Amino acid sequence: MSDFTAKYRPQTISELDLTFAREQISKIFSSGKVPHALLFSGPRGIGKTSAARIVAKTVNCLEPTKEGEPCNKCDQCVSITNGSNLDILEIDAASNRGIDDIRDLKEKIKLAPTRAKYKVYIIDEVHMLTTEAFNALLKTLEEPPEHAIFILCTTAPEKLPETITSRCLQINFKRASEKEIIEKLEKISKEEKIEIEKEALAKIAKAVNGSFRDATKILEQLSFAKGKITVDFVAEILGQITGLGPEKLLVLLVDKDTVDGIKEIDRIVESGGNLRVYTEQLLELLRLGMLAKLGVTDITEIQQITLSIEDYKRLIEIFAKAGLELKDAVIPQLPLEMAVVEWCVEGQEKRDVGSKKREEEDENQKKKEPESRISPLASHLSTVSSSSSISLESIQNKWPEVLKGVKPKNHSVEALLRATRPLEVKNNFLILEVFYKFHKDKLESEKCRQILEDTINEVYGEPIQIRCVLGERKPANTESLKETETLKDAETQNDDIIKSAEEIFSVSVE
Repeated sequence: MSDFTAKYRPQTISELDLTFAREQISKIFSSGKVPHALLFSGPRGIGKTSAARIVAKTVNCLEPTKEGEPCNKCDQCVSITNGSNLDILEIDAASNRGIDDIRDLKEKIKLAPTRAKYKVYIIDEVHMLTTEAFNALLKTLEEPPEHAIFILCTTAPEKLPETITSRCLQINFKRASEKEIIEKLEKISKEEKIEIEKEALAKIAKAVNGSFRDATKILEQLSFAKGKITVDFVAEILGQITGLGPEKLLVLLVDKDTVDGIKEIDRIVESGGNLRVYTEQLLELLRLGMLAKLGVTDITEIQQITLSIEDYKRLIEIFAKAGLELKDAVIPQLPLEMAVVEWCVEGQEKRDVGSKKREEEDENQKKKEPESRISPLASHLSTVSSSSSISLESIQNKWPEVLKGVKPKNHSVEALLRATRPLEVKNNFLILEVFYKFHKDKLESEKCRQILEDTINEVYGEPIQIRCVLGERKPANTESLKETETLKDAETQNDDIIKSAEEIFSVSVE
C-alpha cells in the first residue's frame, strides 16, 4: 500500500483541496500573466507546496488544456511530478538558511533553463532564512531574470521582512474547513475501497485542526483495520495518535487545578505528543472560547466554560509566551508547566491582594479602638480560668504530628494549617493565628474544624477546641493557599510562583 499523502496529492489547479486557494490561483493564470514571485502562506498540511509544484507545471506545460491546466502527460509535467526536472528547484529554508546558500542561488539563477520555459525556485519555510540571506534574496526579487519564478512558502508570514512580502503576490491558504476535509477523505475512501461511517469521517475532520495531511495520515492508519470503520474505533485511534487533546487541560485550568494540570501535560509528553501542536490547539480553543463569549461565534461546548473575557485574554497571553519558549526549553514541557503554575497562582495572588485590602480597610476603621485585632477573643478567654493541661510549647512541639495526622483525612485542611501559627492555649481552646480571612472562614467551617479537633485529640489525648484569629502581619515562610469550595483536595499554593513550583515538583530551588 502506497503512502496516501503522496498518492492523492493534487496534480492540477482544479484538484487543489482548498477551495479558496484553488479559486485564487485559477484567477491569476486565467489572466494570462505570470507573476515573477508568489508567496503562499498558511498553516501546515494544507497544500502550499503541492500548489507550488502545480504552478511550476502550469507555467512549463508543453500541452496545457483549454482551461490552462497542466496536462500531466508531457515531459515537463512528468519530470516535475517525479522530481527529476533540473529547472525546478525545491529549497528547504530550515536547512539552507544562510547567506551562502542564497548567494549560490543568485549565481545559478542567471543561467537559462536547460529545457523548461521557466526556472522555478520553491523555497519552503522561507521565514527561517537569516537576515543576511533575506537581504541577498531581496536583490534577486528586485531584479529577477525573466526566465525565473520564485514561490515562497511559509507558515509564519509575519516573520518575513516587509521588503520581501511587498515584492510578492501573496495567497493566504486558510485552514481547511471540516467539509473540505470530509470531501477529501470520502474521495480517498472510495478509491481505496475503505468502509467507514460518515460520523467517523466527521470525527477525523474535527480532530486535525484544518490539516489535510494529518487527516490523510489518520485515514491511512485506519485503513489497516478489518471491516467497517466505526466512529468508536476512530475515537480510540485518535486517542493514540493525537493524545488526549487540550480540552481536558482547559477544564483543569478553569478549576485552577495546578497538580492535575501539570500531570496532564506530563501525560501528553509520555504518550509522545507534540507539545508545539498541543499548544497551538490549546490557543485555538482559547481563541474560539473568547470569540464565543463575545458572541462572534456560536460554539455551545465552549460557551459553557465559565471564563470571563479577561480570563481568556490572560490565558492566551500566558500560553502564547510558553509556546514561544518551547523551542529553546532545556526540559521540553517546562514552559507549559510553568504556564499552568503562573495561571493558577496568579488567581490566588489576586485574592490575596483583595483580602489584604479589606484587612487594611478594617484596620483603618478600628484605629480609634485601643485593643488589637486579637484582643476581643483573647480578652474573652482571659476571663475564664485556665483548666487545660496542654501548654503552648507542647502544642508547638507536636504540631508536625498534627499536620501529619490531618493530611490523610483532608489535604486541603493540612494545606491551610501550614499557613497558620499556634498562638495561645486557654481554657481548652487552641487559638490559631491566620493571615487571610478566607483561611479563617475555611478552618472554622464545621467540616474542617471537626477534622482538626479530632486529630488534635488523637495526638494529645485531650479534647481541645479550635478558634482562629487574624494576625497583624504575614509570616515570612508561610505559603498562600488556593481557596476551593469543591470536594476535591486542593494542593498548596505559594505567593511566589517559584515556591509554588517547589511544592508541586517536590524540589528545592536555591
